[in-house]
Parts: sequence; C-alpha cells; structure tokens
Amino acid sequence: MNETHLIPCLPESAPFTAEQRAYLNGFLAGIFSRAPAANISAPEKASTVLSPLTILFGSQTGTAENLAKRVGKEAGKRGFAATVHDLGDYSKAQLPTESRLLIITSTYGDGEPPDNAKAFWQWLVSDKAAQLQRTSYSVCALGDTNYAKFCAFGQDLDTRLESLGAKRVFPRADCDLDLEEPFARWMNAALDALGQAANPVPAVSVVAEIADEPPKAAGYSRSNPFVAELIKNRKLNEDGSEKNTRHFEISLAGSGLTYEPGDALGVMPANCPELVDNLLSALNQTGDERVPGPSGFEISLREALVKHYEITRIPRPLLAAMADRTGDELLKKLVSPTANGELTRFLWGREIVDLLNAYPSVRFSPANFLSLLKKLQPRLYSISSSLKVHPEQVHLTVGIVQYESLGRKRKGVCSTFLADRTASVPVFVHTNKAFRPPPNGDTPMIMVGPGTGIAPFRSFLHDRRASGAKGKNWLFFGEQRSGCDFLYRDELEQMRQEGSLARLDTAFSRDQTDKVYVQHRLREHGGEVFKWLEEGAHFYVCGDASRMAKDVDSALREIVQTSRGCSGEEADDYLTRLKAEKRYQRDVY
Repeated sequence: MNETHLIPCLPESAPFTAEQRAYLNGFLAGIFSRAPAANISAPEKASTVLSPLTILFGSQTGTAENLAKRVGKEAGKRGFAATVHDLGDYSKAQLPTESRLLIITSTYGDGEPPDNAKAFWQWLVSDKAAQLQRTSYSVCALGDTNYAKFCAFGQDLDTRLESLGAKRVFPRADCDLDLEEPFARWMNAALDALGQAANPVPAVSVVAEIADEPPKAAGYSRSNPFVAELIKNRKLNEDGSEKNTRHFEISLAGSGLTYEPGDALGVMPANCPELVDNLLSALNQTGDERVPGPSGFEISLREALVKHYEITRIPRPLLAAMADRTGDELLKKLVSPTANGELTRFLWGREIVDLLNAYPSVRFSPANFLSLLKKLQPRLYSISSSLKVHPEQVHLTVGIVQYESLGRKRKGVCSTFLADRTASVPVFVHTNKAFRPPPNGDTPMIMVGPGTGIAPFRSFLHDRRASGAKGKNWLFFGEQRSGCDFLYRDELEQMRQEGSLARLDTAFSRDQTDKVYVQHRLREHGGEVFKWLEEGAHFYVCGDASRMAKDVDSALREIVQTSRGCSGEEADDYLTRLKAEKRYQRDVY
C-alpha cells in the first residue's frame, strides 16, 4: 500500500541558490523519508547529491497538475531533487536561478493561459522578465485539436522562454485529448535530456505546496472506469422551454469512489448506433469487417465505431486526406496552415458523414479510415451533489445537445448517450483542486453559475448546509425564461427561506424585451458585491468561457474600479491578488 510521507524542505525565501536548496532538500529527504530502500543505508542516501529540477504547471481543471506530480515522482526515481509548483504560487524572482525546468500547461478559451498561469505569463512577456541563460527547459502543452488555437499558450510559452535565453533541451510536446502516449514519451525523453543520474535512487522528490493524489479507489480511472447504474434521469425544464436540461443520479455503490465539491465526473460514452449505420453506408461497408482493437485483438468495424472512435467532429487528418484524394481547392485551403476562420465556419454543424457524402467517389479501407480518426474520449461534467447528502451517489446537471444542420438532426455524443441510450455509465472521478469552496465554513461565497453552470454550486450549497457551515452564500443564476428554465427552483428557494442561501439573484434573458444576463445583475449589485469581497468572500464562476466568463470578469473589474475609485490597472491588480489567494476561481469551458 502506498504511503504519503511529509518531507521537510527549505522555504523559497531561504538564502540559497537553486542547486544549494535542492542539495539540502535532498539531504533532508534522505534522512526523513521512510520509503523502503533495499541495500541502501540512511547515511548513503543522505550523502547522495541530487540534481535540482523545478516542475511548473498551468492547469484549469487539474489535468496538468496531476501530470506534473507524476513527473515529480518519476524524476525522484532518476536522481533529481524535484519541486512541483503551481504557476499561480511560484515566485517569479526564482525563475532566473533555475538550472533545470519543466513546464506542463494547458490552453483554454481562445488560445489563452489557464487562470493560474495568467499573472506569470503577463510578467514573462513584460520588460520585467529576467534573462534565463542558465536555464535548460522543455515544455509539454495540453490542448484539443477541435479548437483552432490548439496548444497555443504552450507554444507561446515555449517561444518566450527561448527568446529570454533559456536552452530548450527537448522539443515541446503538443498533446491532444488522447495524451497518455505522447506525454509519457515527452516525460521520459525530457528527463533523459536534463541529465539522468548514474545511480537511480528511491523516490524522494519534494513537492512544494502540492499534496499527493490519494490512490484511486479500486483502481478506477480514465483508463479503467467503473460501470455504474444510472438510477435517475429527470428533465429539469418545464413545458415551453427551448432547452432540454437533465438531472442525472448515478450510483457509486460498491465502487469505493469518492469526490469533493468542485470535482468533475468523467463519463465514457458510446456513439449513436443510428449515426454508425449512416457512416457505414457512406463508407460502403457492412460493419462486419475486422479491424485492430485497442487491446490488440481484432474487433468488428461496427464495434470500433460505436465504442472507440470519435465519429462526429471532422479531424484534420481526415480532412487533409480528403483534400489530397479529391484535389478540391476549398479543402486544400481549409487544411493549409493559414486557415483559421474559414475552417471554423466550415466545420460548424458539419460532421464526418457529411464530408464522406459530399465526395462519394472517395473510398477508404476500414483500417485506413480508422487511422484518420481520433480516439473516443471521456467527457467531464461538474458534479452537482455532495456525498454528505447523497452517500454513494453522484449527480450531474447536463444540457442535452440536439439541433439540425444541413438537413440532418445532430446529437451531442455524451449528453444523448446519458439521456436516451443507456442504463449503465462507465465513470471515474476527475479531481479539480483548483475549484473548491473555502476551507473555512465561516467564509462567505459569491457564485455565478448560469444554465448548467449551476452544477458545482448546487454541490457547494448542499455540502455547506450538511456540514453546518455559517458562511454567507450568494448565488447569481441565469437562464432564458423563469417560468420553464429555473433549474432547481424549489431547492434554491427553500435554501433561501431557511437562510443557507443568503442571497439569490436571477437573470432570465427572454422574460423582457432587453436581454438581461448575470453580468448585468452583478453590476446592479456592485457595491454589495465589493463589500462581500472586502469581508473576505470567495468569488466563483462556472460556465461558458468564450462569452459569459469574460463578461463576468469585465463586470467584476468595473465593480472594483468603481467601488475603490481606482484605475483599471489597479483593479486588475486587485483581481490578480484575489486569484493568488485562491479567492477568485473559475470552472469554465
């Protein structure tokens, strides 16, 4: 059984160089670590000189953080004294002293840094950034090729470090959603390039301010999900709504899985059989053809398309192959490096089957076709329940995606899987330590969660009420119409009446001529919002990153500027401090 040991380490403020600090931390680790060390005496361990290595992560949902800790453990086995830092907490003054540096970061929104990396990035691109001639580094960028600016922040960071004089010892890895293989390849090669120790030692890496992940219950994970029973599927919208938002309750009985408010549930869906039939018809295949399966055994083409591959969004390799085989000028333009807005417009509402039907003379063998597709990935949904209230259950609040385009009905892969096609759900818990209610139950909270963005805040509120927390809670909720789209209305109004929800402000955009959104309500109550912040409140946002979250951020900036009578730059500094103190957190997508 794995054990977590507390290993003392020198603080960042200690007057030592990175090498000196790493050596002394290694000395302390050798003395205090209780990890088994066959044939190695304590004095021998203490005298081992470890190579210093700093690992930084930029993470929006916790993936980069988990990978960074994984690198730290592997580095410890290879003779490095590794320290792992959240980019939001890392001392920028320390950067010029680093001799070995690895950075793992995601990109979110329109090529932007994750929230915890924004202040670091602003400093790095400013005139204040120091030269880094003594630093050897490599970057691992995480992204999603479905977005036009795939891994853009990681790429920008890599370029900027080089321009400041840092030496790139291994090329950047740009990892798509199916990241395990490219990440592992990068980790091993980057550590080798930074200088593997001659005699590997037991893992004694010092993780700065980051606790180890608890072991996954029963080994359930992204690669080995727990098959859970779907016990409730309830529509939240009333008659007259244009939306279909569902409340799902899933049993975790027998799994041993646990979660905390702010975590997400990973769901591994299966594709729609009707869409698979349409795709097989377009490919001129029966579905019985044999193709390589994920475990090395042959499976049918139909099974591969149902269970293992993304079959809706058009991937770039397929688009490029189609352009090459047809010679079509539009397709060639779309796959060129200069394509941006044109590609986005072409892909919107268009799926793989549409592309195949548009060029019926192009034929692919089953194996060749699958090689051009992306692997089917789990979807992450914010958990909307608390184990304190619903033991051995997890609840989700999901908007069901259904629309019509190019004369065909379209379905969201996972949302309609949950709503219409399954009674059992393969799941795992995705930890997100960057989105947590205040550790002190007396601390007030302001939550902004329109639409399904209410999900984590239902979890926060249920958890706080069950634990008897005394801190005030204020929720801003928005949707289209109050009469049919007020999600969890009865629950929220009951909380409001009993006092566990101190304030509830709503914005229903279609209930009046002029549309009203949550950012408008924030501005209306700006003075009170600022008063809560000055009293120590934590501010949370969950929902759409492209518009809502940006509009809320702008509104909050204006509130601070107006309430303090300060400049825009000073208001930005105020919000930066809130983020650094973990008092402004966002779960946006």
